Amino acid sequence: MHFISAKVWHWLVALLVFLSSCSRESSEPPWEAQSVMGNEYKGGLYPVYIVLKEPVDNANRISWSTRYARVAYRTQAVNSKKQITVDTAFLYWETPPPVFIKIDSVQIKKDKKDTIVSWKYDTTRYYRDTVLAIVNGAEESLPIIIEVKNILPRIERLIVGGISKPGDSLLTIAANPGDKLEIRLILEKPFKNPFNEAFHTIITMPQLMGNLILNRDSSSENTFVYDWRVPNEIISDSSEYLKIKDSGGHGERLYKVHLVVYTECSSVWVAAENELVKYSPTGIEVARIKRTSTKENDFFNSISDISVNSINGKLFVVDDSKNSFSIYNNYGKLLYNKTDNDLFKLPSSVTVDLDGKYVWIADAISSIDTLYKARLRRFALISDSIQPEPVTVSYDISGPIKGLSINQFQSDYVWFALPKRDTVGYVKGVPNSLKYMKNTWDRPSMISHDPSNGIAWVADSSRIVAIDTSGNILAIVKGFGFVTSVSANKGNVWASDILSGKVYLFKGPFKGTEQDTTLTVVNGKKIDGFIAPIWVSAYIADGGAWVIDKEAGMAVRLDNNGTKIASGTGLKLPLLGKTLQIVE
Repeated sequence: MHFISAKVWHWLVALLVFLSSCSRESSEPPWEAQSVMGNEYKGGLYPVYIVLKEPVDNANRISWSTRYARVAYRTQAVNSKKQITVDTAFLYWETPPPVFIKIDSVQIKKDKKDTIVSWKYDTTRYYRDTVLAIVNGAEESLPIIIEVKNILPRIERLIVGGISKPGDSLLTIAANPGDKLEIRLILEKPFKNPFNEAFHTIITMPQLMGNLILNRDSSSENTFVYDWRVPNEIISDSSEYLKIKDSGGHGERLYKVHLVVYTECSSVWVAAENELVKYSPTGIEVARIKRTSTKENDFFNSISDISVNSINGKLFVVDDSKNSFSIYNNYGKLLYNKTDNDLFKLPSSVTVDLDGKYVWIADAISSIDTLYKARLRRFALISDSIQPEPVTVSYDISGPIKGLSINQFQSDYVWFALPKRDTVGYVKGVPNSLKYMKNTWDRPSMISHDPSNGIAWVADSSRIVAIDTSGNILAIVKGFGFVTSVSANKGNVWASDILSGKVYLFKGPFKGTEQDTTLTVVNGKKIDGFIAPIWVSAYIADGGAWVIDKEAGMAVRLDNNGTKIASGTGLKLPLLGKTLQIVE
């Protein structure tokens, strides 16, 4: 066995100490991260800062390294040379760091003479994160160890009037003046630890919402239920906040709220292939109906047509690939859904009368290309549902049927188009009132009935035609690339030309004179600024219209001179839109 002498041993120890001191000299951090809030995070924002011994000229030369925290934003202090001397990062935690468990043990005896020893174990859970700054991409500060003691819960869902919305950082709360609605605020389950069990969550709703009565849901500590009487005034304000804080006052979480109190009149529903979006008269998105889950009936496959009732704002939808018919309220809440392959086959068009007593639905009996047999049926509406039996009126027609347009004040007066058959017709005064219009048509795609004069405007490929129930041609306008929609408006008519990217307004009256039947697009007011205007829907009260631009993904509102006064965005390949009218 070999031994090291005491002299040699002391020499080795001295050498190790010298070498370690040399290695520390080059890597010792020039500064350290600090915080005026100590080393405990209790919610809200947590500022940490560094004071630089050597100022830097660019904030990009400073970065913050954390394992679990997020940086909300940063601020800098500068000297007279505009160099950065102090950098502060405002941190927050959305989820706690992994738990570190410390177990302490203590001996326990029954008395001094007792030789039997028992043990008491005390378990403590710590949630710790390490934060440090990095300068010039290499120089690391001394770290600060932060104990995460409390995390404010986030909003999981906001339910307004039965419509569920995700808890995004920007919330839109939209309602009609004077309505009574329930608001249900569901928070994520809070971070459970000994600190925040002593405090409870406090919600502060936006002040502009007025009086809300809180009824704390006894079934869950994370649910807050309010009874809301909507202010009886028009509001569009995006400066409000919803606040979440704990009763200990350690911090708050803010959600930006866009509060919209809007009128139904001149709002518009827009249909895309698999979702529906509603815009207020000023173009603010106030409702969106889209896929909510993986369940078959919770989303659309292919919306073929929609109709709205201007008295109550209800929305009627048919989906041809799902063979379904649905009814929604004015906020987008599902009231009724009928998916029945025996009742509907490829429903292609829908319209509802103003009184809301009947709904007309066009679908197919047989869809063989060489022999497409369609049917047009009128169903009774009772308690927000259709009565499949008995069908009040039914017509078998060589289809498919498109462009249903009802006389809003006469539920048995409906126009229709048959594009594949180059035919236009109507039913009036049921039963056995089917009548076809004798004319040379070229793929008529839709019809808009003007109740002010009884004229029906037909979109017929590269022209639009005005016709009455006697078959009299009252106006013909030619020169379009391809007309995708027309919309009548107190003797006037709007038309969208998807090929030229233009929208036109033609002002009446039209009486069937030679001048009226030889019009071209140059006789109308041309409105530019669109890519692919696929649909136009007039607002009768002011003579304006909503235009749906398919490629731009927008709904644009025009006044009666064609001037843009509002727009809504966020649409994916929209197909059509329907405006809610003033009911006189």
